[in-house]
Amino acid sequence: MYTNRTAPAAPSVKTAAPPTSVTPTSRQPSTPLQAATFKAVQAIKLAAGKPERMAQVLDQWMDQHLRRSLLKDSAAAPLARNLLIAIPVKDRTATAQAYAKLNNGTTLSASLGELIRDPNMRAPLMALIPPPLPQATLTLDTFLEQIAVGLVYSNQTAAQMNADTHEDRRGSNPAALLKHFGYTAGPLILGRWGFQMRVFYPIPGKTAWAPQPIVAFRGTEGVQFDPRGDGAVAAARKKGQSLPEQAQARRAAIEGSVDTLIGDASPAPIGWLQVKPNTDLIKANLTRLGAPAISTGHSLGGAIAQIVTALHPASFRQVVTFQSPGIEGALVDRLRTTNNRRPPEERLQARHYRANGDVVPNAGERNIDGQIYTFDRVSRPQGTRQPFSSDVIENARSGHVTPLLSTYVRGQRTLSPDLQFLVQNGMRDEATLDKAEPRDVQTVFAGAYASTQDPKVNVERARMQAGKAISAYPGTDLLETAFYVNVAYNTLLSHIETLAADKSIKTLAAFKTRAAAVINSDEHLQLDKDDRELARILQMDMSVIDMANPVTINRSGVKANTQPTIVARYFEQGVKIPPDVKTQVTAQLDIIWKSWRGE
Repeated sequence: MYTNRTAPAAPSVKTAAPPTSVTPTSRQPSTPLQAATFKAVQAIKLAAGKPERMAQVLDQWMDQHLRRSLLKDSAAAPLARNLLIAIPVKDRTATAQAYAKLNNGTTLSASLGELIRDPNMRAPLMALIPPPLPQATLTLDTFLEQIAVGLVYSNQTAAQMNADTHEDRRGSNPAALLKHFGYTAGPLILGRWGFQMRVFYPIPGKTAWAPQPIVAFRGTEGVQFDPRGDGAVAAARKKGQSLPEQAQARRAAIEGSVDTLIGDASPAPIGWLQVKPNTDLIKANLTRLGAPAISTGHSLGGAIAQIVTALHPASFRQVVTFQSPGIEGALVDRLRTTNNRRPPEERLQARHYRANGDVVPNAGERNIDGQIYTFDRVSRPQGTRQPFSSDVIENARSGHVTPLLSTYVRGQRTLSPDLQFLVQNGMRDEATLDKAEPRDVQTVFAGAYASTQDPKVNVERARMQAGKAISAYPGTDLLETAFYVNVAYNTLLSHIETLAADKSIKTLAAFKTRAAAVINSDEHLQLDKDDRELARILQMDMSVIDMANPVTINRSGVKANTQPTIVARYFEQGVKIPPDVKTQVTAQLDIIWKSWRGE
């Protein structure tokens, strides 16, 4: 029997290849860095199914070639991508967990956020690893963002909010969001000096987060330095707006200026001058919660959320803030002591979300102990293929008001049904809705830190000094102007609130009858003790030179003649309430009653 055999092939002859300009691949390492990367990639592939070993290889490579070198992102990112791709998809979550354990809790996403600073280079890497937050936390906090950055700013009644299917500013569907996640909005809670809060109650059997109510505090309604609203009216008139529209512009400017000047810019800790006059109102609402709550807020509202949590720790289990400044360090320390005495399962958890480039979080002393998550906001002209860019001026303006998590989730490829629902019905960055020059916007995760290791540049001392320096002459000082413009309203409101809090008044009708007697009186109303203290904190002048008779000259010398300022007369005589303020408060009686008594 014969068998055909194939003749052996002739040995190949290697010839020297001519020089080429081909970029070396992972199979052709041509530099020590590429060789080290190739070696690390092979080690990861050999360690498939062993997350601890893969995390160790990845950490060693990052330590040697990212942390200790000055590699540009354009060079580092492609090499890091090679390592991440080498990790089997099924092992990526476990490898990320092993990496965090190896680095004392610092996550892989946080490390990449800190080491690869270009958002365009970083975004593809983030897509290869588990999200920086567990899915359950990301879902909860993205829902909270709808409330803190959006709904709590609304003056709607509870019924209006629970039925509202389109929010004009950022395009969300409040009714759908609340129904899907099993919450119902409580009444608007209106306090003094711009304070507003609202409680969102869980619907039994309808929410995964029961029985936690959500207590949200309103932040600054746009940075405003227009305490009389004159600038807003002039701008509205220039646009050809109607008289009612001009009046609305004035009200919005006055409201925003109270938040900015009294809440943010005064020579007192941020938020304190809105919390202090409303202490009893806050307590009245916390006593009705029924279960420990989640405290949340955006901007100034985030600071207020932290202050209230620190003052009433038994009422809360979580605090989640968005683009928020810090609060007094003494309050943080006091809460830490209280928290450490609690059983581990009852200890307060805190998460703080920030946009890089936003200066507001640099104010305040410290945040409540927890985790800080930072994001880069990037954008490009809508519908183009231009690279996303991070503009310092744009982010200083827009980074503070962008819905960070909603925008982040919208850029992810794989989403749970709940996150998909948030994408479809949640808020959008306002730049994406701009009719004149719309932009595509993304937020890219940039880092995570324990709040005790906050890397922010703290400007609280400078902010406090600036608040003290605002004072000029009586009547031209913005802080004094904000006080004078709003003191009549807040004085009348404090007297009406006394009636709303009086438990001997049993019904809304009886309350309105008693309130009408106060409102219709021609008597001056005494300043509230908190408003007297506010005047002192704002360093308001109690006397000025009498310009009609400035000096007296006699044998004893020259003596300056002074006369009391308006606020000094308020201290002695009380405040005369003008008709328009009486009308304003009369229209708010239902809101004031519900603010103190609930629905």
